[in-house]
Amino acid sequence: MQYCAQYLVRLRARQRGVAIITALLIVALGTITVVAITAQQQLDIQRERNEATIQTARAFAISGERFAAALLFRDKEAGDRNNSDSLDDDWALTIPPIPIDDMGLQGCVVDMQGRFNLNNLVDAEGNASPLHVTQLKNLLAELNIDQSKSEAIIDWVDTDFNATVPDGAEDDYYSGLTPAYRASNGPFVMVSELQLVKGFSPAIPAEKEDYDLLVPHVAALPLINGPTAVNVNTATPEVISAMSGPLQNLGTTLTRWDSTAYEDYPECENIFDLTAEGPDAIAIDDKEPFESLTLFEAEAAVGSGVEVAPPGVLSVTSNYYQVRIDVIGEGIAVSQYTLFERLDSGQTRIVFRSRDTL
Repeated sequence: MQYCAQYLVRLRARQRGVAIITALLIVALGTITVVAITAQQQLDIQRERNEATIQTARAFAISGERFAAALLFRDKEAGDRNNSDSLDDDWALTIPPIPIDDMGLQGCVVDMQGRFNLNNLVDAEGNASPLHVTQLKNLLAELNIDQSKSEAIIDWVDTDFNATVPDGAEDDYYSGLTPAYRASNGPFVMVSELQLVKGFSPAIPAEKEDYDLLVPHVAALPLINGPTAVNVNTATPEVISAMSGPLQNLGTTLTRWDSTAYEDYPECENIFDLTAEGPDAIAIDDKEPFESLTLFEAEAAVGSGVEVAPPGVLSVTSNYYQVRIDVIGEGIAVSQYTLFERLDSGQTRIVFRSRDTL
């Protein structure tokens, strides 16, 4: 009997120990569950807060875009300098940082017809255009980029599947890359697409350097009414020199840029700092914009009876502008790029809009 009583006492003690451990386990599991639920709720709340912040930043970027559209409309309506478009216009100013609540907004408007349009390289049938192919090769030479790289660019936009010899590239080249992809065989949608073309890969330092050199001088514009003309009032010196043989070496003289600030593209800061001072200066006199091609041709003075450039290549007006709006604050930074087509009425049409990518 005494033995049985001792056994029962020990059994009850063990049972109490198991009950205590079980209770502790239940409390621990409950605590873990509550902590997990709380952590998930905090994550969800932070995610919602981040999403709200991003949506607010995007809304501010759209507001900046509309402000730029209003600047372009007002410029067209004013019709200054015989309706020509130049770096003296109000749109050609960096939009200064504007504080809005806990964020800041800034940006700039860039005339994309001051650049060589990569989509000019093919005609309406999708075949290479000899005139514009020559201009591209001239531009590459001006920038000390191997002219043979033009062949891969042409193959990217033409409609055939035959690689240009010797340095072109079509599907057989791109399908062998990792990851593999196919040639566009159609118009460039945006300039950054150039990084997919043979010879301009961002993964190879020398090729990335060539891409960075070329980007401030090229555009990807639609060919609604045929090839787009280059606006001599906003063109870089390299682009002007590339437009024809008679203009070669005259770009620095004829450009309306007073400094090499355009090389900072796509950055906005100081891009329109047109002071001809310091190491970036490329001219020492004030440059008035050309109100007509006649004035441009007169200053070019390439010789009696010599055609400055073929008809339709040059202009003093523009229809395509890119707006960059940066919104910074609350731990995020959003860069929005919008390509506008400005109609004859002054109203703007959005061709495309992208964020954080040219």
